[in-house]
Amino acid sequence: MNILVTGSRGFIGHLLVNRLMERGVELTTFDRTAPRKAEEWRHIPGDLRSIQDIRRAMRGMDLVIHLGAIADSMFEIEEDVFSVNVEGTHNIYLAAAEAGVSRVVFFSSVNATGAVGGYRRTEYFPIDDNYPSHPMSAYQLSKHLSEEIAKSFSERHGITSVSLRPVFVANPERYPHWKELGRSRLTRWGKEDYWSYVDVRDVCDAVFLALDAQVDKYDAFLLCANDTTMDIPTQELMTNFYPDANWVGCAPEEWFKGNPYRSVINCAHAKEVLHWEPMHCWRDPLETPEK
Repeated sequence: MNILVTGSRGFIGHLLVNRLMERGVELTTFDRTAPRKAEEWRHIPGDLRSIQDIRRAMRGMDLVIHLGAIADSMFEIEEDVFSVNVEGTHNIYLAAAEAGVSRVVFFSSVNATGAVGGYRRTEYFPIDDNYPSHPMSAYQLSKHLSEEIAKSFSERHGITSVSLRPVFVANPERYPHWKELGRSRLTRWGKEDYWSYVDVRDVCDAVFLALDAQVDKYDAFLLCANDTTMDIPTQELMTNFYPDANWVGCAPEEWFKGNPYRSVINCAHAKEVLHWEPMHCWRDPLETPEK
């Protein structure tokens, strides 16, 4: 099975490529520059905005994992965000359809919903994959439109497409610092994202599940840890920062029963369809290196 990974030099892409190599897949990576260990697999340098570059990389591929994008940043130029994220995603799906690729795992974001960022009042809690999209920033709109591209190509060309919507992706190397600092000191940090996070290792696990999951044409899945980044109970945080929150489907007392630090991002859809479960938590005892 031949797999193409775009954005292979990014934070998620780097770990994912290593884990794919451990599984012995036939791997091709696509990025502007070659990774240090590119001699261990096939690498094609190129630009997502160039359909010729994408077509060259897509030849002979069975599956695509599309990570390449400009990440959310207030310092990015809007036209660059759109050209790379939207035009680049269209090029990926166009070349995939031409090459007969059967499945694309596309990295979207919780931002595609517009539910984070503090741009407007949140429609309801807990936030799930049925949340009505209202993207506000250039990055949010680019992810929303990219999801629409994925849906369109799935309908028209029969490509099975899985959109993964991670929240803030955490590096476990930072967890000792989180514990040392005391997250209660940073309640305002992450408020607009509801103090949500997901471990990068759990994100990679979701990719492997998405490669084989039974999906009817197109589906999208939020990915979030079961808890927040805070050492303050979530219901207390919500009362302090979102006193007028609209809870749908269950009362907050019911939602937080059994887990006072539970996230308000509902990943039930990913757990049901992908059989994904976040396994890593910053509160866990720190792993000690083997001697």
